[in-house]
Amino acid sequence: MYNSEAAGGDQLALFSRRRYSMSPTGRFLVLGSLAAVTLGISLGFALNGAWPLLPFAGIECVALYLAFRWLQRHEDDYEFLTIEDQSLTVESCVVVTVERRSLNRAWAQVVVESQPQGRVRLLLRSHGRDTEVGKLLSNEGKLTAAARIRERLSARALTIKD
Repeated sequence: MYNSEAAGGDQLALFSRRRYSMSPTGRFLVLGSLAAVTLGISLGFALNGAWPLLPFAGIECVALYLAFRWLQRHEDDYEFLTIEDQSLTVESCVVVTVERRSLNRAWAQVVVESQPQGRVRLLLRSHGRDTEVGKLLSNEGKLTAAARIRERLSARALTIKD
């Protein structure tokens, strides 16, 4: 979820990252216990003659491991959006790749697109290029962030006109 701080006037800083309910150690313990239970049950059936269950239990354990590994790889992902003076800057980190894009604040537009299955995309548009932001947010969080960004962008436009 975005945690925001207004740095004063028409400036804004928004930061988002994934929230995990378990620590890495907790995830390891859950994975280990699920694998132990799955393999224990399938081993019990195998000893009673139903040995074809063992490969499927192994496949299930590998699938669980891959899912937990994906969570671990994306645990440090974040997005950071700042609006200062004449620039709007978006910095995002996925796995270990950090991308940074700066837009001219006067030309930036906030676009909210509805997607199939009720999903919402939040885009910043400038000079014919779109930059998606809020990938780590819920639909409600994206709409709230869009309103706050629009508010700050329009506050600057009102200040320039006066």
